[in-house]
Amino acid sequence: MKKNPLGHLIKSTRKAQKISQFELRDLSGISPSVIYKLEQGRTDVTLSSLLAVADSLGIRVTCNSPLGEEIELHE
Repeated sequence: MKKNPLGHLIKSTRKAQKISQFELRDLSGISPSVIYKLEQGRTDVTLSSLLAVADSLGIRVTCNSPLGEEIELHE
């Protein structure tokens, strides 16, 4: 499975906010096992799980198209 830098961002943001994986579960509705996968940078999680965790931590997720358009993704 491929890893990506988003996991580091999620983990460091959670720790900076002094939130445990179990507290993040309560905030996001996502299981600690999926949160762990996200923090490890694994890509075998659903987009909806990623967005729920990101929204709970205040992380803005955006996509840029080759046409120069930017859209913000959220839960």
